Amino acid sequence: MTNGPAPQADGDQTFDYVGITIARSVEGDAIVDALCEHEGVEVYENASYCEVRARGRLRLDFAELSDECGFPVDGSLIQVVMSTYYGRIAMTDDAVILTHDVHEAATVT
Repeated sequence: MTNGPAPQADGDQTFDYVGITIARSVEGDAIVDALCEHEGVEVYENASYCEVRARGRLRLDFAELSDECGFPVDGSLIQVVMSTYYGRIAMTDDAVILTHDVHEAATVT
């Protein structure tokens, strides 16, 4: 994990990150701890929230997070602890998926 704000794109650079901001709480911190173990995921900590981001695609799989956190994680809990997100978001019965590709977002199942 990294403290402080996440870096921003400069000038002409393409910003292809997707991310979710999760409020600091017992549940939110557990979810962030579980997500920071995933390949390609970056976490930036602040006093009241954590920003979790990845390039192109981020999947918050409910079953996997439930196993790793030790309590049930579902779409309702994600909506409670989520402050905001960036990217295209899709919520299924199994996961919250953030994607940079608008076409993929339209076909997520």
